[in-house]
Amino acid sequence: LNSEKSMHRKSPELVNEISYENTEWPGQRSRNFQIISSHLDDQSVYSTTEKYNIMEHRHNDMHYECMTPCQVTSDSDKEKTIAFLLKELDILRTSNKKLQQKLAEEDKEQRKLKFKLELQEKETEAKIAENTAALVEEVYFAQKERDKAVMSRLQLAIEERDEAIARAKHMEMSLNMLENINPEENDMTLQELLNRINNADTGIAIQKNGAVIVDRIYKTKECKMRITAEEMSALIEERDAALSKCKRLEQELHHLKEQNQTSANNMRHLTAENNQERALKAKLLSMQQARETAVQQYKKLEEEIQTLRVYYSLHKSLSQEENLKDQFNYTLSTYEEALKNRENIVSITQQQNEELATQLQQALTERANMELQLQHATEASQVTNEKVQKSQIQIYFIPYKKDEREKFLMDKSRKIVAHSKQNS
Repeated sequence: LNSEKSMHRKSPELVNEISYENTEWPGQRSRNFQIISSHLDDQSVYSTTEKYNIMEHRHNDMHYECMTPCQVTSDSDKEKTIAFLLKELDILRTSNKKLQQKLAEEDKEQRKLKFKLELQEKETEAKIAENTAALVEEVYFAQKERDKAVMSRLQLAIEERDEAIARAKHMEMSLNMLENINPEENDMTLQELLNRINNADTGIAIQKNGAVIVDRIYKTKECKMRITAEEMSALIEERDAALSKCKRLEQELHHLKEQNQTSANNMRHLTAENNQERALKAKLLSMQQARETAVQQYKKLEEEIQTLRVYYSLHKSLSQEENLKDQFNYTLSTYEEALKNRENIVSITQQQNEELATQLQQALTERANMELQLQHATEASQVTNEKVQKSQIQIYFIPYKKDEREKFLMDKSRKIVAHSKQNS
């Protein structure tokens, strides 16, 4: 846009005025050259360099013509100046063509940049969507893993409970078996054995019965030892199972803490990314608005350029090229001045409207104050009149003269306030 504006500003020109005057010397002509150059535009560097070279070439040619002996006729001088002006016109046309080519290239670059911006916006939107989808999938997968871990832990707890119940039942059965042994039978067997020993006639029978009694004692001891060992092994196994369970629960706790931390970090990351997405969306909206405004300005400038081109073509068809250039520059300057004046007028009218609004508010406030003062004054006057009417007493005295009477006004303290005479 800046390039288009700079291209369609006032194009710098070289206005040459060559005045030929006849001198007193015969066969010679004094030629006065006057070169007036307008201010060069800072942004069109290429055209300024070409025009500077043209001015140097013209200056050298003019200096050479002044130094040569003046034996050429005025017709040849005119032809040379016309040829030189035609060359200048050709150079200016070539420069205009180059500038138009540059403008077309800049338009292409601008379109490319627009397409790149649109592609970048689409890519960013796609990346944001992918990131959000990946995060949602991660959260969903983490939740699934957590549910699986909870279910496996519950299943293990149920299995351990069933095993503990089975062990308790087995222990109860073994205890019941030991308790169901009838001590009377044991006593009877021992008594029978002792009776046999007492009734035995030989030492072999005594040894056999004693060996049976000793075996019975050893067997009972072994049973007791086996029961205690089984109970101890069961208790040790339960202790080891409880320790392993505690370790496993600690590991699961640690794992759950890590999962909670990861989920919290993911949530924070999600919130941060959501904030970034919102900021990016706001930036995208601002960029889109700026782009829309730029496009609108670009369209307006294109319309203005088209209108100016139409005006330029009409003027070109009506008059010569130099006059058309002058008129074109003049129209551009007047257009810019009119825009500036319009802006100034708008600002002045706004200021005047604001001042008038403030004055109106002040007048309204003053009016309200005056109305209040009037009300207070009327109320005070009414009060004073009532007081005066209450305090004053009219007394009439009829004097000795006929058709005359005097009027006295007295207050409550019987002091004369006013006196007047009246004819009856």
